[in-house]
Amino acid sequence: MTQTNNSSKKRARKVRHEVVFYTYPKFLFCWPILVMGYVLWLLNRLQWGGPELYAWMWVITLVLVVMTIGFDLNRNFTIFWLAVLLLLWMSVAWFGAKKNIDIFSHIYHFFADLNPGYSVSLGLMVSIPLTVLYGIMWIWTRLNYKWRITHNEFEHYQFGRMDDSLARGAKRVRTSYPDFFEFLVFLAGDLVIYDSTGRRVLRRIPHVPLLPFVRRKINFILESTAVTVGELDDEAGEQAESEVEDFDADDESDRGV
Repeated sequence: MTQTNNSSKKRARKVRHEVVFYTYPKFLFCWPILVMGYVLWLLNRLQWGGPELYAWMWVITLVLVVMTIGFDLNRNFTIFWLAVLLLLWMSVAWFGAKKNIDIFSHIYHFFADLNPGYSVSLGLMVSIPLTVLYGIMWIWTRLNYKWRITHNEFEHYQFGRMDDSLARGAKRVRTSYPDFFEFLVFLAGDLVIYDSTGRRVLRRIPHVPLLPFVRRKINFILESTAVTVGELDDEAGEQAESEVEDFDADDESDRGV
């Protein structure tokens, strides 16, 4: 009997009653170039590789970070550009085979003749300030961009106050991945909260890292407690009020979809 009570208490402790996560600015996706400076410094201390290999590793990482911050490529655009690059590669290969115009060879020799070098000290000088800024960003997000989802509410906290709160009602939560590179670098995406009909966006929470794992926790929270009839009525009342406000607003206002 005692063992049964102990096991039930352990299960009760494991039951999750809330999900807490944070949203970040795009500076979050600079972590590869930050880490690469320390990695290359360590490899140099271990005498593995050389300056030219380090230069290529650092440049590829830098290009990936810049593309992540500078472009918003969704799934369709990513597939389109991959198809374009594949078509370009096949065209160049065809010219090389049929017309003896080996463009790839010229490109390779051009970059190889550059003999790029990498300064371990310079890479470390870049990584150290980025680490300090990354720490400041981490603290700032903990103070001002905290989200807490429970069985009853969606809450947004800023320093010293709760900035926003949505009653759960019959709302729907969906995930969106508007940028392929953000997902590639940090499994990041947007968390979108809809009304009970699934057509009106109530909140969009951008740049949530490790979003597939966060969504799994949210699903457990939302599925563990059923929505009551009263909550459905409250949701319908909120939706009716919002529709009245939209009807009274200007035609240029955003009425959702």
